[in-house]
Amino acid sequence: MQKLKAIIMGLLTCFILLALAFPLGNLPALAPLLDPYSGAMANAESIHVDQDAFIKHLPLTATVSVSFDDRLVPHIKAGNNHDLYFTQGYIHARFRLWQMDMETRAAAGRISEVVGASALKYDRGQRRKGMIYAAENSLQASEADPLSKQMLDAYTNGVNAYINQLNAARLPLEYKLMGFKPEPWTNLRTVLLLKFMADDLTGETDDLEYTCYRDVMSREDFDFFFPDKIPGSLPVIPKASTFNKASLQVPNIPNDSVWAHYTPNQFAPEQHIEGKGSNNWAISGSRTASGAAILCNDPHLGLNLPSLWFEVQLNAPGINCYGVSLPGCPGIVLGFNDSISWGFTNNSRDVKDFYAVHCVPGKEAYYLGGKELPFIQRPEIIKIKGKKDVVDTVRYTIQGPIMYDSSFKPKAGLNIPLAMSWMAHRPSNEVLAVYLLNRAVNYSSFVNAIMYYTCPAQNMLFADRLGNIALWGQGQFINKWKEQGRFIMNGADTTALWNDFIPMRENPHVFNPSQGYLCSANQNVTDTSYPYYYNGMFAEFRAWRINHRLEKLNKATLGDMFNLQNDTYSELAERALPPILKQLKNTNRYSSFLEHWDYRLNADSKAATVFQVWWYFLYNELCSSLTHVVLKDNAGIANNFPFRPSSEVLLYLIENDTYINKYLNATNSTQTNFQSLVNSSFKQASDSLDRLMRQGGEDALTWYKVKNTSITHLAKLPAFSYSSLCIGGWGNTVNAAKDNHGPSWRMVVQMGAEIQAYGIYPGGQSGNPGSAYYANFINNWAEGKYYKLMFLQGKHINDVLSFTWSLSN
Repeated sequence: MQKLKAIIMGLLTCFILLALAFPLGNLPALAPLLDPYSGAMANAESIHVDQDAFIKHLPLTATVSVSFDDRLVPHIKAGNNHDLYFTQGYIHARFRLWQMDMETRAAAGRISEVVGASALKYDRGQRRKGMIYAAENSLQASEADPLSKQMLDAYTNGVNAYINQLNAARLPLEYKLMGFKPEPWTNLRTVLLLKFMADDLTGETDDLEYTCYRDVMSREDFDFFFPDKIPGSLPVIPKASTFNKASLQVPNIPNDSVWAHYTPNQFAPEQHIEGKGSNNWAISGSRTASGAAILCNDPHLGLNLPSLWFEVQLNAPGINCYGVSLPGCPGIVLGFNDSISWGFTNNSRDVKDFYAVHCVPGKEAYYLGGKELPFIQRPEIIKIKGKKDVVDTVRYTIQGPIMYDSSFKPKAGLNIPLAMSWMAHRPSNEVLAVYLLNRAVNYSSFVNAIMYYTCPAQNMLFADRLGNIALWGQGQFINKWKEQGRFIMNGADTTALWNDFIPMRENPHVFNPSQGYLCSANQNVTDTSYPYYYNGMFAEFRAWRINHRLEKLNKATLGDMFNLQNDTYSELAERALPPILKQLKNTNRYSSFLEHWDYRLNADSKAATVFQVWWYFLYNELCSSLTHVVLKDNAGIANNFPFRPSSEVLLYLIENDTYINKYLNATNSTQTNFQSLVNSSFKQASDSLDRLMRQGGEDALTWYKVKNTSITHLAKLPAFSYSSLCIGGWGNTVNAAKDNHGPSWRMVVQMGAEIQAYGIYPGGQSGNPGSAYYANFINNWAEGKYYKLMFLQGKHINDVLSFTWSLSN
């Protein structure tokens, strides 16, 4: 019996070892992962490491020094551009290789290769957007310029130098967990990363829903609920600014044949992210306590680990620059140098239009201007882990790729082929813009640099050591007739095609405004005096708050700027709460929280939770009721055709009795009056809050616990993620920290005789979960703290810093 047991145990052991040696479905083989020498344990890192002696073993052309400060921020000093960007590529790969790999795979629609069929729909969407096509076009333009080609080549070689040194033990942990290995880096992957950012910042569109709304609403109602300019907007370019006369003639509005008219039986509007965008502002030296201009920037992006950003200083002949870079791309995107500082927010102008394609029956062709034109067909081969490849042939028209058709429908429910014109498809050279921006020494060279920046359109803020401030609504835009691209257009009509480019020098801009400050927070870019037409997806709450605060500051300090970036005051609450409280009949313990509330969505506030939950239900109740009002002449449609105006528009409605009476209090059997909506939504909110209380008592109402701001690992691995961070704010406050979206980099720079700069991002410099530098910034970020940025100037760039790291480790 003992012998039999031993045999059975031996066979069982062999079976387990054999099972662990091979992948199981999408899971990697566990035996290599558990190997004590090359498995997961090999990724543990020590703080105490050797000097960076690796430099002498790399193919550099001159002496390069790399010193790391106590936060693992590298200060790279090189004798030439090649060595500078080669070293930056090497360092990016050393700390963020898996992130670089996955983000560029995501951009290209190649996630199925490493995770399986669950990502197929996502990958198809990326291919149908023309992401690789767009990157190929821009790569051609980038490599045609000697400076940007040298920059790209050196960076790519640096990344590959690190990849070529990897062995099984040093392979980043996620590769071991997911069971694949890195492939060689290419210049195309760098440009793909930039297109990935363009997609994130210009990917949302309202063309589909606006087309449906327009045809089932009166024009008066449509213009009220979906205005080009939100009432009370404080535009990016101050209203007192003047614009030069347009050099191009604005096109006349064509006849109705340019529009596609289509009303689906059922329609689900896209859920747009409230608060998605960024803040930046600058105060001229005349309004600061120090007499120096101050520039602030906090771009709002997805909260992920590894962090989107990597902090770095770059020093070589002609450049001494500090800020945050994108792992996968050379240069510094947001930051400052010896002379100027700059920051970006999303411009939000519409640069993506859709066309209804009229296919020629029985042919691989489409109609345009009375002619039959053949589709250009691009077979997209999508490799799927563990399964056969899928070929999705994307058809291209003059307008662009057909993104939606009968085999790939949008959420909105349309079933006609839709081609997409997107500015990101056009050749561009953002790499050169970064190169020149990092070396800009004054306002003129700043402007020259950003002229190479095409897409995504950004509000580019400037401040210098002379106390000057400026802002450009920068990008490449089309000279459109009024409402061109706001709705789906008739793809067979040549009138609907894009017209000429607006000269970039005529983009909205201002230098040293009389008010002494500038602010952009994704609000409307200009007032109506700007000569060219544009539309977009604009937001106002943060802009209102920032402008109101800056207007009151006279001798502004760095502390004022820190406080404003972390400000949780809600203009929505301040304006919406009084009128809805007046309509509330049945008060309870929840309404008592709101009686003496200061309108701040602080982390520990319970009133913030009560208001936000109530507003959520009131918003939905208003939308539901208004749907039946504005679509009342379209029997049978309203039940399946909800519409969702912006919170700013609904706030405007409830603040004005004229519109309340028109849309909610008129005598109509299908209408419910405003007071009943307020009370029914409060009842729903109270029920929801009761459920929270039953789960965790009154403490469960604490705002940070309810909103659950989380920083999630890119592979959605809970063990490598951080949840329920103690931070306030929301999309309608300056500190727009939401559940998985928020300030990705807070930067404050005072451009005096001695530059003083502070910054922080929610993560850490290392992408390795086994490193002490993986998430060491998170708590300070949540608490609103900053690090002083060690910007080395002059002789100090040669100083040996207190902490160094061996990149060969």
